[in-house]
Amino acid sequence: MKTILIVLAPQNFRDTEYLVPRAFFEKCHDNVMTTSLQKTSIGTFGFEVENDFLLEEAYERKGEFDAIFFVGGVGSLDYLDNETAKKLTQSFADEGKLIGAICAAPRNLLEWGILAGKKCTGNDWDGDFQKLCEEAGAIYVNESVVCDGGIVTGDGPNSVEIFAKKFMEQLAINNNQ
Repeated sequence: MKTILIVLAPQNFRDTEYLVPRAFFEKCHDNVMTTSLQKTSIGTFGFEVENDFLLEEAYERKGEFDAIFFVGGVGSLDYLDNETAKKLTQSFADEGKLIGAICAAPRNLLEWGILAGKKCTGNDWDGDFQKLCEEAGAIYVNESVVCDGGIVTGDGPNSVEIFAKKFMEQLAINNNQ
Protein backbone atom coordinates (compact mmCIF):
# COMPACT_ATOMS: atom_id res chain seq x y z
CA MET A 1 0.00 0.00 0.00
CA LYS A 2 1.28 3.43 -0.97
CA THR A 3 0.49 6.71 0.73
CA ILE A 4 -0.52 9.68 -1.40
CA LEU A 5 -0.44 13.19 0.05
CA ILE A 6 -3.11 15.46 -1.41
CA VAL A 7 -2.47 19.19 -1.08
CA LEU A 8 -5.62 21.32 -0.89
CA ALA A 9 -5.96 25.07 -0.92
CA PRO A 10 -7.56 26.44 2.26
CA GLN A 11 -10.39 27.78 0.09
CA ASN A 12 -11.49 27.53 -3.52
CA PHE A 13 -9.97 24.21 -4.46
CA ARG A 14 -11.82 22.52 -7.33
CA ASP A 15 -14.12 20.01 -5.61
CA THR A 16 -14.19 17.43 -8.42
CA GLU A 17 -10.41 17.57 -8.77
CA TYR A 18 -10.22 16.34 -5.20
CA LEU A 19 -13.17 13.94 -5.02
CA VAL A 20 -12.57 12.00 -8.24
CA PRO A 21 -8.82 11.34 -7.79
CA ARG A 22 -9.33 10.44 -4.13
CA ALA A 23 -11.95 7.87 -5.14
CA PHE A 24 -9.53 6.41 -7.73
CA PHE A 25 -6.66 6.31 -5.22
CA GLU A 26 -8.75 4.61 -2.56
CA LYS A 27 -10.18 2.11 -5.07
CA CYS A 28 -6.59 1.07 -5.75
CA HIS A 29 -6.22 0.49 -2.00
CA ASP A 30 -3.82 3.32 -1.49
CA ASN A 31 -3.72 5.35 1.69
CA VAL A 32 -4.72 8.98 1.14
CA MET A 33 -3.83 11.85 3.46
CA THR A 34 -4.63 15.55 3.03
CA THR A 35 -2.77 18.69 3.96
CA SER A 36 -3.34 22.42 3.68
CA LEU A 37 -2.52 25.73 5.30
CA GLN A 38 -5.64 25.37 7.48
CA LYS A 39 -7.21 22.42 9.26
CA THR A 40 -10.38 22.70 7.14
CA SER A 41 -10.39 23.30 3.39
CA ILE A 42 -13.49 24.47 1.53
CA GLY A 43 -13.95 23.84 -2.17
CA THR A 44 -15.29 26.20 -4.78
CA PHE A 45 -18.68 24.49 -4.58
CA GLY A 46 -18.65 24.18 -0.79
CA PHE A 47 -17.25 20.67 -0.22
CA GLU A 48 -15.39 20.64 3.12
CA VAL A 49 -12.36 18.54 3.97
CA GLU A 50 -10.93 18.09 7.46
CA ASN A 51 -7.23 17.81 6.62
CA ASP A 52 -5.02 15.24 8.26
CA PHE A 53 -2.09 17.62 8.63
CA LEU A 54 -1.19 21.25 8.36
CA LEU A 55 1.44 21.80 5.67
CA GLU A 56 4.32 22.24 8.15
CA GLU A 57 3.59 18.85 9.74
CA ALA A 58 3.30 17.19 6.32
CA TYR A 59 6.76 18.57 5.52
CA GLU A 60 8.14 17.13 8.75
CA ARG A 61 6.60 13.74 7.85
CA LYS A 62 7.51 13.84 4.14
CA GLY A 63 9.26 10.47 4.31
CA GLU A 64 5.93 8.76 4.99
CA PHE A 65 4.50 9.67 1.58
CA ASP A 66 5.09 7.99 -1.79
CA ALA A 67 3.46 10.62 -3.99
CA ILE A 68 2.11 14.16 -3.80
CA PHE A 69 -0.85 15.60 -5.67
CA PHE A 70 -1.85 19.28 -5.85
CA VAL A 71 -5.57 19.80 -6.41
CA GLY A 72 -6.38 22.67 -8.74
CA GLY A 73 -8.78 25.54 -8.58
CA VAL A 74 -7.93 29.21 -8.16
CA GLY A 75 -7.13 28.64 -4.48
CA SER A 76 -4.17 26.44 -5.41
CA LEU A 77 -2.30 29.61 -6.38
CA ASP A 78 -2.07 30.39 -2.65
CA TYR A 79 1.00 28.15 -2.73
CA LEU A 80 2.95 30.08 -5.38
CA ASP A 81 5.09 31.88 -2.79
CA ASN A 82 4.89 29.25 -0.04
CA GLU A 83 8.41 28.06 0.82
CA THR A 84 7.21 25.00 2.73
CA ALA A 85 5.15 23.76 -0.24
CA LYS A 86 8.11 24.42 -2.52
CA LYS A 87 10.58 22.56 -0.26
CA LEU A 88 8.14 19.68 0.20
CA THR A 89 7.63 19.30 -3.54
CA GLN A 90 11.34 19.64 -4.27
CA SER A 91 12.04 16.83 -1.79
CA PHE A 92 9.66 14.58 -3.75
CA ALA A 93 11.42 15.50 -7.00
CA ASP A 94 14.86 14.88 -5.47
CA GLU A 95 13.79 11.43 -4.26
CA GLY A 96 12.12 10.47 -7.54
CA LYS A 97 8.67 10.31 -5.96
CA LEU A 98 5.61 10.94 -8.10
CA ILE A 99 4.29 14.52 -8.32
CA GLY A 100 0.91 15.49 -9.74
CA ALA A 101 -0.89 18.78 -10.32
CA ILE A 102 -4.07 19.63 -12.20
CA CYS A 103 -5.80 22.77 -13.51
CA ALA A 104 -4.21 25.87 -11.94
CA ALA A 105 -1.86 23.89 -9.68
CA PRO A 106 0.84 23.22 -12.35
CA ARG A 107 1.57 26.95 -12.14
CA ASN A 108 3.09 26.27 -8.72
CA LEU A 109 5.40 23.65 -10.21
CA LEU A 110 6.41 26.12 -12.91
CA GLU A 111 7.12 28.86 -10.33
CA TRP A 112 9.23 26.47 -8.23
CA GLY A 113 11.33 25.23 -11.16
CA ILE A 114 10.03 21.65 -10.86
CA LEU A 115 8.87 21.56 -14.51
CA ALA A 116 12.04 23.01 -16.08
CA GLY A 117 12.93 20.89 -19.10
CA LYS A 118 9.75 18.82 -18.81
CA LYS A 119 6.59 18.54 -20.87
CA CYS A 120 3.45 19.68 -19.09
CA THR A 121 -0.08 20.97 -19.39
CA GLY A 122 -2.38 23.06 -17.23
CA ASN A 123 -5.41 25.27 -17.36
CA ASP A 124 -4.88 28.30 -19.58
CA TRP A 125 -7.93 30.33 -18.50
CA ASP A 126 -6.05 33.64 -18.79
CA GLY A 127 -3.96 32.89 -21.88
CA ASP A 128 -0.70 33.04 -19.89
CA PHE A 129 0.03 29.36 -19.24
CA GLN A 130 2.07 28.78 -22.40
CA LYS A 131 4.10 31.93 -21.71
CA LEU A 132 4.68 30.84 -18.10
CA CYS A 133 5.92 27.48 -19.41
CA GLU A 134 8.38 29.19 -21.75
CA GLU A 135 9.64 31.46 -18.96
CA ALA A 136 10.12 28.45 -16.65
CA GLY A 137 11.90 26.40 -19.31
CA ALA A 138 9.03 23.90 -19.53
CA ILE A 139 7.50 22.53 -22.72
CA TYR A 140 3.76 23.18 -23.02
CA VAL A 141 1.77 20.34 -24.60
CA ASN A 142 -1.84 20.98 -25.59
CA GLU A 143 -3.19 17.71 -24.17
CA SER A 144 -5.54 16.92 -21.31
CA VAL A 145 -2.91 14.99 -19.32
CA VAL A 146 0.87 14.90 -19.71
CA CYS A 147 3.34 12.57 -17.97
CA ASP A 148 7.05 13.38 -18.00
CA GLY A 149 9.83 12.30 -15.67
CA GLY A 150 7.69 11.34 -12.68
CA ILE A 151 5.38 14.35 -12.98
CA VAL A 152 1.75 14.17 -14.09
CA THR A 153 -0.06 17.37 -15.05
CA GLY A 154 -3.67 17.83 -16.10
CA ASP A 155 -5.54 20.68 -17.70
CA GLY A 156 -8.65 20.77 -15.52
CA PRO A 157 -11.88 19.25 -14.32
CA ASN A 158 -12.90 17.83 -17.71
CA SER A 159 -9.87 15.52 -17.65
CA VAL A 160 -9.91 14.60 -13.97
CA GLU A 161 -10.71 10.91 -14.52
CA ILE A 162 -7.98 10.52 -17.14
CA PHE A 163 -5.60 12.37 -14.83
CA ALA A 164 -6.38 10.08 -11.88
CA LYS A 165 -5.89 6.96 -14.00
CA LYS A 166 -2.56 8.21 -15.41
CA PHE A 167 -1.40 9.20 -11.93
CA MET A 168 -2.09 5.68 -10.66
CA GLU A 169 -0.32 4.16 -13.68
CA GLN A 170 2.73 6.32 -13.01
CA LEU A 171 2.67 5.42 -9.31
CA ALA A 172 2.75 1.72 -10.28
CA ILE A 173 5.68 2.40 -12.62
CA ASN A 174 7.55 4.27 -9.86
CA ASN A 175 6.96 1.34 -7.50
CA ASN A 176 8.52 -1.10 -9.97
CA GLN A 177 11.70 0.92 -10.48
